[in-house]
Amino acid sequence: MDSIEKVRREIDSVDDAIADLFVRRMELADRIAEAKRESGTKVADPAREHAILSRIAAKCGPELEDAAKRIYSTLFAISRERQRFVMRGESRLEGVKVAVAGLGLIGGSLLKAAKAVGYETIAIHHGDDVKAVDADFLFVAMPPAATVPWIRDHAGAFREGCVVMDVCGVKRPVVEGLAGVERRGWVFLPAHPMAGREKGGFENSTASLFMGASMIVTPGDDVPPAALEAAKNLFSSLGFASTVVTTPERHDEMISFTSQLCHVIASAYARDERVADSIGFSAGSYANMTRIATMDENTWADLFLSDADKLVPVIDGFVERMLQYHDAVRDGDREALKAIILEGAEAKRRELKARGEENA
Repeated sequence: MDSIEKVRREIDSVDDAIADLFVRRMELADRIAEAKRESGTKVADPAREHAILSRIAAKCGPELEDAAKRIYSTLFAISRERQRFVMRGESRLEGVKVAVAGLGLIGGSLLKAAKAVGYETIAIHHGDDVKAVDADFLFVAMPPAATVPWIRDHAGAFREGCVVMDVCGVKRPVVEGLAGVERRGWVFLPAHPMAGREKGGFENSTASLFMGASMIVTPGDDVPPAALEAAKNLFSSLGFASTVVTTPERHDEMISFTSQLCHVIASAYARDERVADSIGFSAGSYANMTRIATMDENTWADLFLSDADKLVPVIDGFVERMLQYHDAVRDGDREALKAIILEGAEAKRRELKARGEENA
């Protein structure tokens, strides 16, 4: 019988080979993206992905079929993100200096992404004695309660032409809080990167956090078109796949549904007493539902309360829909239950189709 160490060495060798092949596959994904860009072909190719999944599953056999499909589905998603980035066709802005104030998860990731692209960067810790910020772009990556006073206190330190952006998850309180601030030639562009991780802090930040993500901006009437376009090009070079331009009102309404409600649901779900006994009784659906329940209570309490007028109606709507399932199950109404399940499934399929990810 082989020793444990011998088998582990073989496993290490296989893992190294897999890592090399993964890097090679991503290089090929970049090449295919360039070819797709030139030919005008879409990123997603559901028919080809389905064919690959079927071929790989057959090769792995029944015991490993499901695991292989999960691995390759994730691989496809990563590949699509890289392809979308390459197909943007945006190159690094020349001679640009990027500053980041606040070095948590988002700020740290913005700083690392800017460095990875090759921009000159300035790192500013919350609490630093800042006399001047000599940068073309400044991201203020602090919680809403800290963002407004920091920008107000340092408004005279930003150089003329600088595009100053917050990254807060709510926009109206920030925009309203900075109304009337003397800008002396710099531009304020409210922004919200749609990316994150379960764990915060600089130690968990990464240059690839924004790969394939969208950036939402809510420019005021005083934002020059040239400044907005320059910011869009910056976002693209940092890995963002798209920039969504909207109003603070619309932003806060949609984020209450796509982000805040998800965190409320995850938190409420994780508070069930059966969570303590879930080991061995749970799979992917449970893990996905509870993944974000480990949110920071201070940050998210502030976000919920800052957007309460939008979030409360969204929670009400969710509770109403949950009661439809409750009543149908309680009453043994199979037809009603089938109808609402189908309604949800069809809504999700329409969304996936709109994204070009029917097989995601």
